Amino acid sequence: MAIDLYIGECVEPRIIRAPYETMFDIMAIPVANLLIDDEYCNNEDMLEAVKNVANSMFKLLFVPPILSFIHPWLHKQFISIPLRLGWSPISKPSKVILSRIKPVIEKRLYDKKRLGDAWVAPLDILQYLLDDPDITPDLNPDNVNYNRIVSTITGIIFASMPNMSNNTSRALFDLVERNQRYWHELCQEAQEINKKSNGNELTSDDLHKMMKLDSFIRESLRISGSFIVGVEHNCISKSYYTFINGYQVPNGRKVYLNFTETNHNEGLQGQNPTEFYAYRHLERNSSATKLESNFLTFGGGKHACPGRFLAVNVMKIVLHNIMLRYNIRTETGVIDPKRRYFGPVPMQIKGSIVFKNRKEIIT
Repeated sequence: MAIDLYIGECVEPRIIRAPYETMFDIMAIPVANLLIDDEYCNNEDMLEAVKNVANSMFKLLFVPPILSFIHPWLHKQFISIPLRLGWSPISKPSKVILSRIKPVIEKRLYDKKRLGDAWVAPLDILQYLLDDPDITPDLNPDNVNYNRIVSTITGIIFASMPNMSNNTSRALFDLVERNQRYWHELCQEAQEINKKSNGNELTSDDLHKMMKLDSFIRESLRISGSFIVGVEHNCISKSYYTFINGYQVPNGRKVYLNFTETNHNEGLQGQNPTEFYAYRHLERNSSATKLESNFLTFGGGKHACPGRFLAVNVMKIVLHNIMLRYNIRTETGVIDPKRRYFGPVPMQIKGSIVFKNRKEIIT
């Protein structure tokens, strides 16, 4: 398990000084397994490639959009100059990924050709791509569109890794910060599920039973993990779009929704919307993946984030196992209440978390 590798046994208190980076390392393993359900996915160079793809592409988002004050087009042109000149921040990790998936693809096509209908296809994203006739027109490995496969895989890594790592580390800080109020109940839920499954690997039914943890995660995403603005839309009116109040948006201009207004609106969120209440969504029967007008973290409609189910379930698995195995606290006993942002993007919370093996068993 990834937690064994990156947190491990904590007989004596162990201080994790960069929780985000630890969560990032942990997330690389399930993401790699999702992409390639094969022994190759857990090779050290493959895991490093997964992490390097996410880090390299994410840095491009943090180029200060100074030129946008003149015109948004200028910023887009500026940050895309290296890409248009042929430079790619992910060329090296992409080569590693290709070197790892190529023998897997060759073996799968060979087995499928040899066994025919008796061949059992693996359940992973790589196989999903191989089933596309535009990518794999026949069983000849030489005809496979490897570039498209690698491009899709790197896109999935970039879309999943940074957000899952950041949101899980924030939820962990929320759990530490509200230890007295929610820790015991959430641990009880985790212990009951663990007993019924006899300590075996979690199933989809087990994840569905984590109702309190699910509500806690949704509240953490609402309060701690949400961007200030999001759900970008382009104005497609021929000249201007005019709102009821007379405000006009010119054609081609991007419009964003104010998440702060949505998340802190009492009419949408209920009483005390600026306060963290873990079971707010449990009482409304709103799961963390449910799309509603009062929760826009994953967008809405047909363009909603399709990876939200993966993200929430991975967060559940990580937090569930941490609660079963450890007692956690901050190194100093306090958490900086001030949330920092880079533009509209929430920054990582500064602070250390102390892990220590649990002694008691909750009954």
